[in-house]
Amino acid sequence: MLIKWYGHAAFLVETAGVRIILDPYRSPDSGGYEPIAEPADVVVVSHENDRYHSHLGQITPPFHVVRALEIPDGGEDFRGVRFESVRVYETPERKPGDEVAIVHFRSEGLHVAFLGDLGHLLTPEELAPIAGADVVLVPAGGTPTIDMDAIPALLDAIGPKLVVPMHYKTPRINLDIRPIEAFLERLPDDPVVRIAGAEFEVERDSLPDRRTIVRLEHAR
Repeated sequence: MLIKWYGHAAFLVETAGVRIILDPYRSPDSGGYEPIAEPADVVVVSHENDRYHSHLGQITPPFHVVRALEIPDGGEDFRGVRFESVRVYETPERKPGDEVAIVHFRSEGLHVAFLGDLGHLLTPEELAPIAGADVVLVPAGGTPTIDMDAIPALLDAIGPKLVVPMHYKTPRINLDIRPIEAFLERLPDDPVVRIAGAEFEVERDSLPDRRTIVRLEHAR
C-alpha cells in the first residue's frame, strides 16, 4: 500500500489496484497548495467543505465519489475496497451542523483510519469501529479540529502502529492552525520517521512493534 500526502488533509492511497484520493482541497483558495490534478478511481470526502475537504473540480476525471456522511450502515464497496464511516463532529460541543466523518477501510491486510476534521475524543461507540487500526491519518494542527492536548489520549485509545500527521500549519495553508512541532511535543516518546518526500509504502509485515509517527513532506 502506498500513502501519499498532497497537503492539508488530502491523500492518495494506492491499494489493490485502486487509486483513492481523500479530502481534496481547492487550489489556490485554500492557500498555496497546488492543484492535485491527478487521476483517481474513487474520491472519498469526509464532509462537505469545498475549499478544504471536498473539491472535486481539479482531479482528473472520470472517478467515483464516496461521500462519507452518506455511507450506509455496513459500508460502501468500490472494486473490492469497503469504505465505512463513523459520524463525529468538528467541535467538542457536537453542535448540529458540525457533523463530519471518520473514514476507514481495510485492504492488503491493513486497516486504515482517516480521522478527517475530528474535533473531540471518541465515545466507546465511536471508537469501536476503528480500535486497533494499523494506520491512522490524524489532524495535527489543533483547533478547529481536535485540541492538541487530547491527541495522546485519542491515539492511546485507537492503538495504531503508524500515525501520519496532517491538517497542520505550513506556509501553504491559510488557516490559523498549529505547526507540526506542537503536535510532536505532545508525543515525546513516539519515534518519528521523517520521509524525504511525500509518500511511503507500508505492508502488514513492515509495521513497527511500537507506535511510530511518519512525517511526510507535502507533494503540492
